[in-house]
Amino acid sequence: MSLLHAHVYETPVQVYAPVRVLSCAASRSTKVIETRIQCSTGSFYKFFKKQASMLPSVCGAIVQTVNLADGNRSWVNTVGSRKVIEILAADSCADTAEKFKYVVEAVDDHAKKITYKVLEGSLLQTYDSFTVTLQVTTASTAKWTVEYVKKDPCGEDPDFYLDLFRTINATVDIYLRSSDHN
Repeated sequence: MSLLHAHVYETPVQVYAPVRVLSCAASRSTKVIETRIQCSTGSFYKFFKKQASMLPSVCGAIVQTVNLADGNRSWVNTVGSRKVIEILAADSCADTAEKFKYVVEAVDDHAKKITYKVLEGSLLQTYDSFTVTLQVTTASTAKWTVEYVKKDPCGEDPDFYLDLFRTINATVDIYLRSSDHN
């Protein structure tokens, strides 16, 4: 069993594919993955807003490290905060990781929504831009929206990362349900 699937829990998943553009010009594409969560939506959102430093201990098979970057002193995700995350690599052996620096572009506590933009890392070798938004909905779902522009129009879609988000959602949901965070 691969390391990626070692801690996977069955969770209903809906994946929405972007509309294909029949053009060679670079265009913005969007993919969404949405999973049901059983913990409280407030706890799930709070985990990603204020406790993301715990990701390596909660889902260490995927997230190896999360560190503050560029002089940030707080783990709370606020607009402009920057962090570096090291995750399981898409095109590697199970023990290889890739690092990304990201900035929080938007936070909407009312809508339970956080938007992250990748600033540095190997993703930007494949994509001109890569933005990820987490929204925890009132329907008890965790929805990740990935917006990206491929450098090569024939390049790969970021399906690997959507699979990681699905696994992270399930793992964090189980962690929050099994602890006193609800």
